Amino acid sequence: MDASLETLSARVQRLEDLEAIRSTWRDYCMRLDSGDWPALGDVFTKDAVLEMDGLDPISPGLDGRYRGRDSIIDDFYVRAVGAVVGGAEGPYSTGHISTNMQVELRGDEATTLAYFFEIVADDRVLIGTYQHRFRREADRWRFAFLRISVRYRARLEGTDFGGQPLTAVLAKPV
Repeated sequence: MDASLETLSARVQRLEDLEAIRSTWRDYCMRLDSGDWPALGDVFTKDAVLEMDGLDPISPGLDGRYRGRDSIIDDFYVRAVGAVVGGAEGPYSTGHISTNMQVELRGDEATTLAYFFEIVADDRVLIGTYQHRFRREADRWRFAFLRISVRYRARLEGTDFGGQPLTAVLAKPV
C-alpha cells in the first residue's frame, strides 16, 4: 500500500471512529430517556466507572462513584430516574439536549467533553457536563468512564405539564 492510500485509510478510520463514538453517546441519551436499562448498560464497559457530582442537593445520596456496569445501572440510574420513568410519578421524567461534544481520539481510546440540558420529572432543569473516556471493544465503542457534573439546577414553576413519553414516540412507525 502506498503512503497516500495508507493516509487515506487512516483518515477514513478516524472518521468512522468519531462517528461510532458519537453514536454511542446518542445511544446513551436515547436509552436513558426511554428507561431501557439493559440497552443503557450496553454502552458501558463491564468495568466502567460512573462519577456523579452535583445531584445530592435534589437527590441526596446519589453523588459518588459507581463501579461496574451492574452497579451503574442498578445503583445509580434505576435509583436516580427509574422510579420516575413510567412509574407512579409520571412517564416524562427525563429528556436530554446534549451538545458541543469535543472528541480527542487516541487509538483505541478517546476522551470527550459535552454539555447537557435536561428536564427531570417535569419540574426540574439540570445543566452540566459529561466527561467520557471511551474504549474500543470488539463490537463497539463503550464508556469506560463517565463523569456527570451538574453545574446549574432549578425548579420549574408551571401548570398543566404534559406530553408523551419517549417510548410512545419511538413506538410509532416512521
